[in-house]
Amino acid sequence: MTGHSKVASLVGAAWRRLLVLLIGGLVAIPYGAILIWGVALWTGDDIAWYARWSSIAVAALLIVPATLPVTRALERTVASQLLDSVVAEPRARATFADTARGALFFAGHIASGGILIVGVAFVFPLLAVLIGDALGDKETGAELMRDAFAVSVVDHATALVLCAIASVLIVAFTIGAGYLLPWYATLLLGPSRDEQRARDAEEASATRRRGALARDVHDSVGHALTVTTMQAIVARRTMESDSDAARAALSEIERVSRSAVAELDYVLSVLRDGEAARDDHAPNRRTLGDVALLAEETRAAGFSVELCLDGDPERLPASLGREAYRVVQEGVTNALRYSATPCITIEIVVGRDQLSIRIDNDTEAIRVIDGRGLTGLRERVSVLGGECQIDVSDGRWRLAATLPTHGPAGGAA
Repeated sequence: MTGHSKVASLVGAAWRRLLVLLIGGLVAIPYGAILIWGVALWTGDDIAWYARWSSIAVAALLIVPATLPVTRALERTVASQLLDSVVAEPRARATFADTARGALFFAGHIASGGILIVGVAFVFPLLAVLIGDALGDKETGAELMRDAFAVSVVDHATALVLCAIASVLIVAFTIGAGYLLPWYATLLLGPSRDEQRARDAEEASATRRRGALARDVHDSVGHALTVTTMQAIVARRTMESDSDAARAALSEIERVSRSAVAELDYVLSVLRDGEAARDDHAPNRRTLGDVALLAEETRAAGFSVELCLDGDPERLPASLGREAYRVVQEGVTNALRYSATPCITIEIVVGRDQLSIRIDNDTEAIRVIDGRGLTGLRERVSVLGGECQIDVSDGRWRLAATLPTHGPAGGAA
């Protein structure tokens, strides 16, 4: 953004805030007239008591508009359209505290706007008249002040000083009010703190859910594509020499593809319809107890798999078992990509407090390439409160992950 456009943007923002204050000043005019009428009733002589108390009744009626939901909605619309911030609309039904906050903004809006109107309509012109009197040796401004405030002795110098001080205070107040407008509009017209915290928690939960869905899609589809590619190679190589092996490879491609399509369809339904993550809606998902099936599928793709499973994975919470299976699945997928020889080693130890996963194989890679899969794997392990290390050294690609079996904070997973 150039300097000229920055200046234009600042001028535009200042003008819009001034316009908001002017709108409040226009609304304040009838309030000011009724206030002057009420003061005249209570300070005048020979005024009937019922006339004085009628001003109290009128003042009470003037409070009603400030408490109406439509007034708060109109103020929110004005603030959102003219200020450099979007005031969120509360979702919950307005409570007494919300109504009080809206009424406070309305009162502050018309009060600050009223002060600006007083300056524009009376104080600033009077200051100009007093300055002109000083140049022309006249007393017009002082006479106006004597008539307006019903004082008998106001000389020109005193009137000029008082009017100048009032002008400076009005300008300073207007600048401060305009600067703070977006802040207290959001504070008083937006959702309450409890509702905002609930919204933030909901958005954080949705973000976590989207991240989990993205990891699931990547892991399942990425693994399916890797396995089907390997199986397609097996089918092509054995199509003429071993038709049974070729048919088995094609059957495995069909099975893996169907599973990936089911997972993808579930995730798309969640993203499209906002459907909550529920096990009864999700496809049949594997847990760590199904890691032997993963090993068999990898062997069917032509890779030798050494699987060492120590402990009972069935005792793990279902959610941890599913996530741990995803970690192994993504590890195997990357091991296949990095492999120099068709041999993968998988070691899983299910301890009392900790689950350990190690996957490694020979590789010709010189470093780990962090793609979305490995990034998602690290995120998955981090969410579970575990640690993950992936590296390439001594000609071998290694993944080591440890997960607490009782959740990140020591509670149930």
